[in-house]
Formats: sequence, C-alpha cells, structure tokens
Amino acid sequence: RKASTERALPPPIGSAVSILRLQSGVVPWTPRYVGDRRASVLVGAVRIRQLRVQYNLDCEVIADFKSIHPDCFPKYSPGVESKLAWHPVWAPDHIKKHYKWYPANETEQGDLVGYHGTYPGNGFVLDMPLNLTGAQARMKELEEWSWLDFRTRAVIIELNTLTPNVNIFVNTKLLFEFPATGGIYIKQEVTSFRSFMMSLALVATDDAGGTFTLLILTTALFIMMSLYTLFLLVKNGPLFFTYFWSVVDLIILLLYVILIGMTFNRISACEREPNLQPEVLADPEMFFPIGKFTGDLELSNSIMALLGLLVWFKVLKYFSLSGIFAGYVRVVERCVVNLVLFASLLFLVLFGFAVALHIGYGSDENLFGSIWGSLIAVIVAPSGGVNWEPVFEGPELLGPVLIFLYIIVVLLLLINTFMAIVVDTYSVCLYELNEGRADRPNPMLIFLWTYINALRCVKLVGKESEEDRGGAQEQEIQLNALPEAIQVRFVEQRRKMLALVASVQAKLDEEERKRNNPELYNTTMSGDDDDDIHPPTPRILSPQAPDEDLQHMVVKRVQLQRMLEDDPVMREICNADKAVDVIRRFRVDALGGADPYEAVARLQASIAEKLQELEDRGMDLSFDEMETLKTVSSELHAALTESQKEWRSELLSVLQMASLLSKALIDLTNQLAKVQTNHNDLATRASPN
Repeated sequence: RKASTERALPPPIGSAVSILRLQSGVVPWTPRYVGDRRASVLVGAVRIRQLRVQYNLDCEVIADFKSIHPDCFPKYSPGVESKLAWHPVWAPDHIKKHYKWYPANETEQGDLVGYHGTYPGNGFVLDMPLNLTGAQARMKELEEWSWLDFRTRAVIIELNTLTPNVNIFVNTKLLFEFPATGGIYIKQEVTSFRSFMMSLALVATDDAGGTFTLLILTTALFIMMSLYTLFLLVKNGPLFFTYFWSVVDLIILLLYVILIGMTFNRISACEREPNLQPEVLADPEMFFPIGKFTGDLELSNSIMALLGLLVWFKVLKYFSLSGIFAGYVRVVERCVVNLVLFASLLFLVLFGFAVALHIGYGSDENLFGSIWGSLIAVIVAPSGGVNWEPVFEGPELLGPVLIFLYIIVVLLLLINTFMAIVVDTYSVCLYELNEGRADRPNPMLIFLWTYINALRCVKLVGKESEEDRGGAQEQEIQLNALPEAIQVRFVEQRRKMLALVASVQAKLDEEERKRNNPELYNTTMSGDDDDDIHPPTPRILSPQAPDEDLQHMVVKRVQLQRMLEDDPVMREICNADKAVDVIRRFRVDALGGADPYEAVARLQASIAEKLQELEDRGMDLSFDEMETLKTVSSELHAALTESQKEWRSELLSVLQMASLLSKALIDLTNQLAKVQTNHNDLATRASPN
C-alpha cells in the first residue's frame, strides 16, 4: 500500500530534472514515501519476476503413481527453465505481456542466490502500477488467470528507495522459493550505498573535499608505491620474493588495482545504462536497475576490507625499527608461513567434522543446515557461542562421540600445536636478537641521526675532511715500514681476497665453458656414475711469500683505514684510529739507501761551505743569542722526537711479541685441556668397572 499513491492518474513529470529535487513546486506529483517518518522515497517501479520449470524434464514419476500424478515438475535449474509464453487464449490483452519470458538484458536484473538454487535475471516480469487501485486490480486479475501455479519455482520482488537526507540508495530483493518438495522459503537481501558510488561526476561535485580528494591522493600514493616496488623488483631480482613484506606489498598493489578497475568499470556501466540517466531517473513508471550492480558493490567492499586489513598489517613492518617491538615483529614474519601450512591440515580436519555434523544433524532451523554453516560452527566453537543443542537432544551416541573426538583432535592436539609453533619461533627470534645486541646500535636512532645530518647537508659516508685524508704524500706507505702485526694481518687479508677473486673467476670460466660447449657438458653430466662427476675445483692463487712482498708491497691509506675499523686489536697496537696518523708515525722518506747519519753530515758540510762562500764575498753573518737558542731548541726537539719514535717502535715490537706469546699460551692451554679430557675418557673406558 505504501509503494503506491492514492491518486487515480499521475500528472505529467516531463519537468522533472532529478529525483534528488523533490521539494514543492518542482514536480506536481506526490513522492511515494516509504515508512511513517517520510525519510525514504520509492524510486522507479516495483518489479515482480517469476521463474518457472517445464514438464517432465530431469525428473520421473514412478509407474505405479502415474495414474494419480501423471506429470512431474523438477527443481529449478537453467536446463529445465520454461521460456514459452503460457497465457490462456482468452486472457485479456493487457495482461498477456506478463506471461512472456524476457532475458536478463531486458529485465535488467541480476542473479540471486536462494536456499534451493541460484536464480538468474531472466523470467516473467510484472511492473506494479503507480496508483493503489490499479495495483490491486492487476494483482487480482493475475490471480484469476493463474499467473502463479505449481510450475513456479521462485518469485522475486525488487524495489529501490532513496533517503535524500543522506543521499543513500537502498536496493531490496525479496525472494519466495517454491521447491519441488513443497513449502515456501523466504529470503531477503538489502544493499545500501552512497549515490556517488555510481557516478564519478557526483563524487567530484557532491563530495569533492572528501571522497574525491582521498581517491586522488590514495591513487597517487599507490602509483608511487608501485614505482618503488618495481624498482626493488628490478634491483633484487628473484630475491625480492624471499622477503615476507615484499610479498605483502605485491598483494596490496594487486588488490588496489582490482578495486580501481572494478570501480571504474561499474561507473562506466552505470553511465551507459539508459534508465539511470538524469533525464529519466525521476520517472516512477520506469524500473531503476541498480540491483544488477549490487553484487559488484559487495565484492568491491570485500576487496576493500581485505585491502584495509593488509595495509594496517603492514604497519607492523615499521615496528621492527624499535628494539621493543622488533622481536614480536620477527615472530609474526616467521610464524605466518608455518601457520599457513599447518592451517591447511587443520582445515581438512575441521571440514571433516563439518561434513559429519551437517549430515547427522543438519536442518533448516539450525546452523548445521549447510556445509558452510557447519564449517563456521566448528571454526568458532573454541571461542564459544555455538549452540550444540541439536547434537545432544537425540538419544543416539553419535553426537557425544563427535564432540569428544572434536575436543581430543582439535582442542587438545591441533590448537596446542599452533601454540607450540608460535612459542618455538618466539624463543628462536629472541635468542637471535639478544645475541650481540650490546654491540648493535638501534636502527631507528641511526636513521634519525642520518636524516638530521642530511638536512644539515652533512654526509656521514663518502666524504672525509682534509685532516683525516692527509696530503698527497701520505696516501700510501711501504708495508715493511709498519709493525709486524700489521704486516701479517695485511698479508692474510690479501691472500683471502686473491682466493676469493680466483674462486669467482673459476666459476665464471665454468659458466663460459657451459655456454660455449653445452653438448659436451650435458653428455658429461648425464653419465651413469654420478659419483665420478665432481665440479671443477676453483684454482686459488696464493700470494707471494711474505719475505718477497715486504720489500716492494705498498699499503694504501684506504686499505689501512679499513683494517683499523675492522680490528680493534690493531687500533690498540697502533694507538690510533686514523690511518693517516699511522702513516705519519711509521713513514720513512726514501734516502737513496744511504745511512741517515751520513746524509745529515753531508748536509751540514754543504751548509758550512755555503756560509764560507758568503763570508768570502764580504757578508758578515752573525746570530744573536735568541736566534741561537731557537736553533738549539729546534735541534733538541728533533732529536727527542726521533728518540720517541724509536722508543715507541721498540715498545710496539715488545707488545706485539707479548700478544703473540699470549695467543700461543692460550692455544697451548686449550690443547692441554683437550689432552686431559681425552686422557680421562681413555682412563674411563680402560677401567674394568
């Protein structure tokens, strides 16, 4: 009654611009309000559609019953759907159109899932008249001419309402099922959505500062994220997929692309729909076909919900920067894969219990009436809230046995296995994080310090001051000028680097041989005796003997600085943190192989000769007492500096020998401990007891 107007005939509505403008003076027609609050308006016509089946298809009546029930009418399926016009010959002409079958593209309705089947959008259609008397008369006529009979399997009533106060559309579908077993089942589906979800123009005009702006910003951010992810994928290659959060990023991007694609596809489809154009939207005699888009809207909302879950889940990734949450984030990362694999086994067990409960106790009145309902019941049962009364109300023992097995298998075994996986992963992660945590700086503090220096235009890496870099003559030093401990360390590092280069070069040569002679390689690898096939051993190039290298080997300042940074013992031996200080301390200028004292004597003789030449030319050279004191002081400072260098060199040699002796004593102590352990073991085994 509330879907119709009391007026006999509707006035013309050609002046209607939009259904959104229903105030007085625009359209000379009373809106069809739904409800006593007069807040919702019925939009378009109310459409009734039925689906029918044919005779004697996909079913058969027993021969003994054919005399009583000659024809059978199967349950609904697309293969047995009736599509023929079936109105009586003498039926009035104005109702014959309701006995004609229309495909889904003409009814403009979508599929609807019921309790006994899925019903497509085609069928026999009836649009309710506007006025109440006309609607009652039409329904009375169809009842008299048997529009619904025993071949009817479903009747669907679809209507649409609008709430102008909040600009929300509501699509309502009422399904009445008539199964082949008899009876009637009723189902209702209601879908609500904002009007701008059907039009991008409405988003830009009605909600420009909200949804439209957020849509533009979100899309721009996702484009930037896509470019960054593509950069990481190209840079890391297949290793990109081994990181847990990288896979999460790909899933987020994929879901957003699907969501945007579905949104624009829905908007474009609405713009192409004739009955959704603004010119005809206000016509109450035209059907408003938004019901066929509700499935897409619900799927979009589901994808958006999953996308929101993953986006907020990704926030955990950045909690690893904090030392407080780092352990928990690592537990989540490592547990997810193991729990997903174990959850597949748990799902099989739960599905088995769901099938058993559905077969044994399923009915239309309880949760076990469907496989899906039974599965939901067994999943949420550990948290409570499931009504087990249908299982225990009967006298049979099947119900208690199933529940007992469920408690043993699921609650006591599988759920505890879940907890064991989490506890084990948690213990391992905490051990790994606590191991060496004292020497590991906080990554968040490093990030903040680096960012602050970047704002100050200060680079923490890749740039040294002039004092740290030194002059051009201080960029290298002879290896034999350094202490013996540094010499041994440098030679060892050089040997390792040469071995690494040789190993890599051998692998490259092997790959080159594979590419040049693939037939020979395949023939060799496909032999019967796999044990005789060994990969080529890389040829390791050993460095030259230290005695030969020390005479001509040169150590660069960068190499020496890296050695000091990696080895605290070397910093203690050299008593310096900068390589340039070590070079300045131990560098000896080349003197052509002459004795230093002889070189000083020659310099003094040369100065005396030059002074004598100046006096012979008539120049009277004299030094006052202050100048003489300065000269003596400089000579004393130079002599003391040289003595200090020699003393420090001898002291470093003593410290080096003490360090080597300490290491040798430690090794000797460890070996003696092993000998004692082995002796005790042999004595225990040799004793008669």
